[in-house]
Amino acid sequence: MKKRIFAVAMALCLLAGTSAFAQDSKRAPRMKERPTAEQMAQRKTDRMVEKLNLDENQSKQLYELNLQEIKNMQSQHEQMRAARKAQAEKMKKILTTEQYEQWQQMQGPKPGMKRGPQMKDGTCCGAKQCDRPGTGKDKKGKK
Repeated sequence: MKKRIFAVAMALCLLAGTSAFAQDSKRAPRMKERPTAEQMAQRKTDRMVEKLNLDENQSKQLYELNLQEIKNMQSQHEQMRAARKAQAEKMKKILTTEQYEQWQQMQGPKPGMKRGPQMKDGTCCGAKQCDRPGTGKDKKGKK
């Protein structure tokens, strides 16, 4: 009887020990560094060179165009961020504390809205013949 209790206790200790080690690896998520504009432009250019069979001259011109486009988009993003911050400051002056908190919650992500790429294999919902992007239905109305 004592041997059985001892064996069960040892088994529990081993299970607890292995699960503790398994959780340590999950606790430290790796944070990816955001690529620079030059890296994004180079990656985009490389994909286009491969798909379109571009020559060296076209590749250089395309890189410059892609780099300019990415920098332009980044500056627009910063302008939008500044505009949102300015609007929040104005709202803070107008609304009460409770109203402002409610307004902030209203500004958060909407239900059903997802960030990041939605399309897989060039489709919005997995159906090759999707009528409307993002609807989740094909032309026959099936999901």
